[in-house]
Amino acid sequence: MQVLVYHDLLGMLQHPHHAKVTPKFCKQYGKVGDVINKALSEYKQDVESKAFPSAAHTPYKINTADVTGFLNELQKMGLNEAASAAEAAVVEMEMAIKPSDGSSAGN
Repeated sequence: MQVLVYHDLLGMLQHPHHAKVTPKFCKQYGKVGDVINKALSEYKQDVESKAFPSAAHTPYKINTADVTGFLNELQKMGLNEAASAAEAAVVEMEMAIKPSDGSSAGN
């Protein structure tokens, strides 16, 4: 009995180690691993450069009471560093959204 997994058929795993353990009876019908790696690399770059998520990808808003409740729960759990990071992220998001909402500081 032989087991053939779709990861091998599609060429999903591109790590050099995987080439050593890919079954010899497997024919590779694609190299989707290259496409996946490229997409994940682009995603990582966009997240690190803060190009993603943008306002177009964040249509949902959390109300102030829920934010406060979430931060309080983090603090109750002793996760003060996480609470501070979450609070900073909320402030950063609010600042990023305000210029695109059509309002101006003079109104």
